[in-house]
Amino acid sequence: MKFLPEIFTANIAAFLFVLLFASYSGAAAPGPKVSELGNRHNLSAIARQVGTTTLVPNTNTYRATGDITSNPGGQQICIFCHTPHNANVAEQAPLWNRKFSSVVFQRYTGSATFNIKNLAAAGYGAGAQPNGSSKLCLSCHDGVASMGDVLRGGPIDMSKNVIDGIASFNPSTNKMRYGHHPVSFVYATGYAYNSSPESQTGSRITGLPVDYVFPQKIDGNIVVKLKDTTRDGRGWMQCTTCHDPHQNQANESDCYGGVCDGTNTRKKVPFWVYHKAGNTSVQDHDAVCTACHNLTTPAPWPSQN
Repeated sequence: MKFLPEIFTANIAAFLFVLLFASYSGAAAPGPKVSELGNRHNLSAIARQVGTTTLVPNTNTYRATGDITSNPGGQQICIFCHTPHNANVAEQAPLWNRKFSSVVFQRYTGSATFNIKNLAAAGYGAGAQPNGSSKLCLSCHDGVASMGDVLRGGPIDMSKNVIDGIASFNPSTNKMRYGHHPVSFVYATGYAYNSSPESQTGSRITGLPVDYVFPQKIDGNIVVKLKDTTRDGRGWMQCTTCHDPHQNQANESDCYGGVCDGTNTRKKVPFWVYHKAGNTSVQDHDAVCTACHNLTTPAPWPSQN
């Protein structure tokens, strides 16, 4: 069955609303929705103009080609990550339309004071690989995967097919090893995954510094969330703890280069889970960090180069 772009994008509106509402309940989101122009996770050949129902050609670097006859899948939006039928549901993947990356990643070792790697309960030992939602992110961001290589409805022709540069976490970049926050480790010993919002119920892992606390509310909402990745009653720190894959919450005007116009360089805090009116992106970023790390003076963010 084939869908015209107008029909498909109209039908996914409710689906996207559910995803966005489930992942964020704080202040109004300033960033473009995943169906709109300027959202980097919209890989389709089309997008909506922000705040309208008008379909326009997509301007993202990574996007499908626009030929609806020979590349119908490329006119859809959710297809690059999700499919309603015959999905990859291994490890509780959410109707996932991609294969998991086969790349062996170098786990984070960028800090001499990083204690998680030495605590068996954290699940971060030698040989462990990213799991949960971080594993989903890396099925595109591993610097090897073909963006158009979806399980159902592909292959999809792309204007650029493999992520490189700042968005790539290929082990050859050493970005995951030295430049970014560690992911895929257990933080809490008790976790209520069926509560609303999902929250820590027990103590943190014994051995963590006393100034590591979780969760703290921001503006009365728990926007920084652990994930019970394997439904084992433990809270896992994942990419989605700090990043919302569907819509950026942080200050939309605060991009490298000064303007976020859909073609400009990336945001200073891409797909961030939090934004408070009047905050800069740096303030939004620090608020999320200090929700877990109750530090008087947060350390400088590592270089993004």
